[in-house]
Amino acid sequence: MIDITDRRRFADLLATTTVAAYVLVALGTAVSTTDSAPTCSTFLGCSSDPAHLTLSGEVLLFWGHRLAALVTGVLVAASGLAVRKAAVGRRAARLVGCVVVLFPVQIALGAAIVVGSPAIARTVHLALAMLIFACLLLALVRTLDDHPREETAPSVNGPASSSGEQSERVSAASDDDIGETATSSERATGSVSRLRRTAGAYLTLTKPRLMWLLCLVALAGMGLATLTGAPLEPTTAIATLAGGVLAIGASGTFNHVYERDRDRRMNRTNDRPLVHDLVPARNALVFGLALAATSTIVLVTWVNALAAALTFAAIVYYAVLYTVLLKPNTAWNTVLGGGAGALPAVIGWAAVTGTVGAPALALAAVIFLWTPAHFYSLAIAFREDYARGGFPMYPVVEGVPAARRHVAFYLGATLLAASVLGWIAGLGWVYAVTSIALGSVFLRSVIRQYRTPTDEVALRSFYVSNYYLGAILLAIVLETLLVAA
Repeated sequence: MIDITDRRRFADLLATTTVAAYVLVALGTAVSTTDSAPTCSTFLGCSSDPAHLTLSGEVLLFWGHRLAALVTGVLVAASGLAVRKAAVGRRAARLVGCVVVLFPVQIALGAAIVVGSPAIARTVHLALAMLIFACLLLALVRTLDDHPREETAPSVNGPASSSGEQSERVSAASDDDIGETATSSERATGSVSRLRRTAGAYLTLTKPRLMWLLCLVALAGMGLATLTGAPLEPTTAIATLAGGVLAIGASGTFNHVYERDRDRRMNRTNDRPLVHDLVPARNALVFGLALAATSTIVLVTWVNALAAALTFAAIVYYAVLYTVLLKPNTAWNTVLGGGAGALPAVIGWAAVTGTVGAPALALAAVIFLWTPAHFYSLAIAFREDYARGGFPMYPVVEGVPAARRHVAFYLGATLLAASVLGWIAGLGWVYAVTSIALGSVFLRSVIRQYRTPTDEVALRSFYVSNYYLGAILLAIVLETLLVAA
């Protein structure tokens, strides 16, 4: 008989080893892009020159990388020894076995790089570290999938309130605004209230909650561009962000118009303005077109034609490709629609340089891979609501276990892509530390979905994913400011 306690302990050990392997990858890329290697040019320590013995960020990265390698090596060995006792599946055991074989090779290659080796060795070293992390993550998912657990709880109606409460809130506001008045003062008050309600409805159409994160993506893209030596003028930055806000507003408005009938059937969205006719659909459509046109004019006038064209493409991508074609018709809508959120990274770079560069594409890849890891957790929590609205979201079509696996796989790909971004862009210790801290928290939150498969835990992972992306984007901006200083 298989000891469930042993399997649980092995899963905990494997989870810790996976996190340690990710930390090793992130630190390794940071070491390769800073002065750690030349400053610390011996295998066991740094230069004997007293001038190099200061406790700088580069030296801390060096020792952090060595410590992470030691800890990860011990954990890999322990995982290898624990495989048989835990009686895990054959595929998971083979993956752990591959890691046990590859890790000593990785250590030997790292030592060769320190004492002197061809430049290609660094690339091989990084690729091998990523392969080890990928194998561990796959083994972990296999192990967690095989572990007995409770069934996922029924999906939640929403983090704040139920459908009935939302409807009552809207109805109460409507009654206050539409009721008869007895005096001119009351009529004036009612007019102001209606004006505020209408203004608030139009603001809601623009999906303002999306703006801060997408603007931060564009700002990070601009920051990466400055690392090439290209100057960033304040006018360019302001115009790019203003044009982006208008474009996001246009995209959100078109989404509201097209999905208004489905929104009525979903608890999560049945309080939107078009559902309650707070804004006529025709007026909303004109409003969206005006925002799109103004965005294009701002970007063409104060930025450049390439940034304007990419921004317009992002509007079409979200409003037509994602909202009209993908979202209602395929379970892969979130994956394929991720390009809409990734384009601001390229737009930010193009605004500064007038071209498209590799670091911008690397940042776009991070956003693209992060999107399913981020949104599938929300779709798990609201799967019944999406089914009621007629959307074939992945958890609705393929089930919660399959969606949870995809969250883990896309998260792993996101973490590796973030490390590649740091390597390509030459980002330093601020980015590395932030990626490690928030990436580890994100990974642990996804693992917890297996341990406690409730919709509340899935929703918490969704919020953690926001914190992760926001933090690494801020780290990129801070890195560029430090370089400029």
